[in-house]
Amino acid sequence: MTDQEPLDDEWVEPPPETLPPSIFDYAPPDVKVLVENLLKYRVDPAGSVYGITLPILAQQLAMLPVNNIVSTDSEYRYQRKGHMYDPILQSFVQGAGGQISSWAKEEFNTTPVVLRGITKRRQMQACKDAARDFYYIDTGYFGNGKKKIFHRITRNDVQWFGDIVERPGDRFEKTGVQIKKMRRGTNILIAPPSQKLLNNYDIVLEEWLENVQAEIRAHTDRPVVIRTKQGRSTRVNNDTMEMALDRDVHCLVTFSSIAAGEALLLGKPAITLGPNAAGPLCSQSISAIENPRIPTLDEVTAWAHHLAYCQFTELEMRDGTAWRILNNG
Repeated sequence: MTDQEPLDDEWVEPPPETLPPSIFDYAPPDVKVLVENLLKYRVDPAGSVYGITLPILAQQLAMLPVNNIVSTDSEYRYQRKGHMYDPILQSFVQGAGGQISSWAKEEFNTTPVVLRGITKRRQMQACKDAARDFYYIDTGYFGNGKKKIFHRITRNDVQWFGDIVERPGDRFEKTGVQIKKMRRGTNILIAPPSQKLLNNYDIVLEEWLENVQAEIRAHTDRPVVIRTKQGRSTRVNNDTMEMALDRDVHCLVTFSSIAAGEALLLGKPAITLGPNAAGPLCSQSISAIENPRIPTLDEVTAWAHHLAYCQFTELEMRDGTAWRILNNG
């Protein structure tokens, strides 16, 4: 036996990286404390060692913060992946101190509600009509690759449509996205929105696309390329937005797609024809197609820093980070 080997009766804790992950690793701090005390009570129910008794546990449980917010069911087919409830919604309300529910149960009250997916337009409109707060969850603005890591969360709308707020760069740096300098090309790239999204504005996709092409032809003779929205697997593997923009693109034209933001980050100007989080840095009229707004690198950086504070990982939802940032800045 060498000096480095432990004695037979000496237990050595394995290094942290070998320990299996736990769902409680990312729980809110107060929940962690409660679970830890529950484990202490389990081995010491009399409280003679740890001082944790059943009445103390009950008191701690009763003191957990409970916010008046509920989630509703989503459009995503989470049951196919073995989940009883949408895990993204559940993670957000866990960190918010809320509860899971369904729209059928919550439709006629005023409790703030969490919605996920653009097909929830009826529920969103009902909330707006009743001046009822809602939190909307969808794909993040940037930073997602083959795996969807970031999810945007917006209060009372589907994207951030307000002013750019000055933010530090810490959250943006964690996405790994590199901002490219603006560069020009030849082609006009149209990134049509989905019909599901246009339903919110009572617009027919085919008519929108036809009208946009006609207006482009009225202002330029540049070649026009249409990038129809493919399935996620194709978009992240075989035909990424970066690949599309690298094909000698002069300017991207879209409605409210997050493709506009991707274009800005990848060094291409964009025209947004509908409400869009990238709108403050884009032209909003096809009449500007030959000379679209070209934001400075500092403007794109400030915009990206802000939107990084408007999107979150599931773990950040679960541990309460998303809720704190959304409600406290």
